[in-house]
Amino acid sequence: MEYERELVIRTAGALPVVAKLAERLGLVEAVDRFCPIRSVADYSHGQVVLALVANRLTHPRPLSSFLDWGDEFAVLETLGIAPGKLNDDRLGRSLDALAEHLGEVLNLVARRAIERFGISIAELHWDLTHLAFTGSYEAQEEGYPQVRKGRTPEQTIVRQVRTGLLVSADGAVPLLGESFDGNREDTTSVEPALARLDALRAALPEQGLAPLVVGDSKLLSAANVGAFEKRRLRFVCPHRKDGPMKRRLAALEEATLRPLAYRPERHKQGEPRYLACEGELSVGGVGLRALSVLSLDDRDAARAQRERQLSRAEDEIGKLNGGVPAKRRTAEDVERRARTILERRRVETLTRLTMVEKSGYPRAVLERDQDAISETERLDGRYCLVSNDHTLAADELFAAYKRQHLVEGRFADFKGPLAVRPVFLHSNRRVTALVAVISLALLLYGLIERTVRRGLQTLRADERRLLQKRIGRATGRKILDQLRTLTAVRVRDGPLRLAQPRPAQQLLLQLLEV
Repeated sequence: MEYERELVIRTAGALPVVAKLAERLGLVEAVDRFCPIRSVADYSHGQVVLALVANRLTHPRPLSSFLDWGDEFAVLETLGIAPGKLNDDRLGRSLDALAEHLGEVLNLVARRAIERFGISIAELHWDLTHLAFTGSYEAQEEGYPQVRKGRTPEQTIVRQVRTGLLVSADGAVPLLGESFDGNREDTTSVEPALARLDALRAALPEQGLAPLVVGDSKLLSAANVGAFEKRRLRFVCPHRKDGPMKRRLAALEEATLRPLAYRPERHKQGEPRYLACEGELSVGGVGLRALSVLSLDDRDAARAQRERQLSRAEDEIGKLNGGVPAKRRTAEDVERRARTILERRRVETLTRLTMVEKSGYPRAVLERDQDAISETERLDGRYCLVSNDHTLAADELFAAYKRQHLVEGRFADFKGPLAVRPVFLHSNRRVTALVAVISLALLLYGLIERTVRRGLQTLRADERRLLQKRIGRATGRKILDQLRTLTAVRVRDGPLRLAQPRPAQQLLLQLLEV
């Protein structure tokens, strides 16, 4: 008797793309090489890590919703993994195993990405972010980054883990991720990242000129300059605006500055917006190149903001004086409130506050200190870039620094589309491994974006217009959103097929070689 064949329809989304990229990177094999498992297990640690990475890219939710993802998406059909087998304990065991070999696994996958996708590491961008946690985290394992109280960019103190990324300028691909204790200083996190970069470069063919590492001002310290010199690596970063640097910048005469070739998008056809001159300075006994820069846009913005703050302070003190008769405030009370206004508006050093009596009531009188304002204006839009590279032209060095937004954009993806938060893990070992899993997902995310952008030039004009209409600038998020509705159809015992992709989806799958 012939039975009617069963028709299975599941949401595929971007899973076929993730599976293809993971296969090109040898992701499963890379994990299994360092994290072997008993032969009786249903799935290897590499397969579980692939499922975790795919989950982040297609259904970024807390791990507690892992089974819901398996019910909705064609995980078994595309990845060959039955999510129902991956309960909390199984996921936890794989995270534990991965945590013991993070460096080896991440470096191997990064090396394969560089070799198999032709990514240049001539310019890399480094920065740190923080992942906040709640709970006490009292019993933590040694040897793994620990959840500690640390200061955030918003100057608040929270329990956190610090995470750094090295992102290639070629396609903004996050190649290496590194986690640190929550109270780790930015300057002391650089050398461990450089050690990871050393291990990666040692496994690659000779690539000519050493990479240029771009970072923020916290990259600059005597120890870090020594680390770059020892490894013969190049770097560029801003110098902190400490007292000596402020005096150096203020002393620059604008007439001595020459235009730089860099143009922001909004001023492509306009006059030069950046001026600079070169000099030298020493850090840790190493002679460095100093590029002093004046940004006309930053100068205009700083002066406009200062004028707004001064005007608002004047208005608020006027309102304070107007309320004195009704509320019968004392001179001390009026002065205290007036100084609070000046501090909140950050203009206390630019004004002179005096108290007078008028009609029997205390009044706060505010005057602008023009000398202090003029002195402050000397620093508007001025900063200094420091580098140990003496070969690049000033225009090239400055353009590399202006690409630092690439790593900042990847942090936005890290916490946005990939939803690294909230993290509900009690073990700092598993926290470290999960952050590494999300770093791997971010690597695939960057490869998807880079591959589509580079492939756009191979399409016909009408095909490019169609994709640009659907995904605009071709960000990873828009690409994955466009693929989200892909449906997979399978007849029992038959092959999986994608059911009638839309024209834009067909083009994306073509570019991604799926």
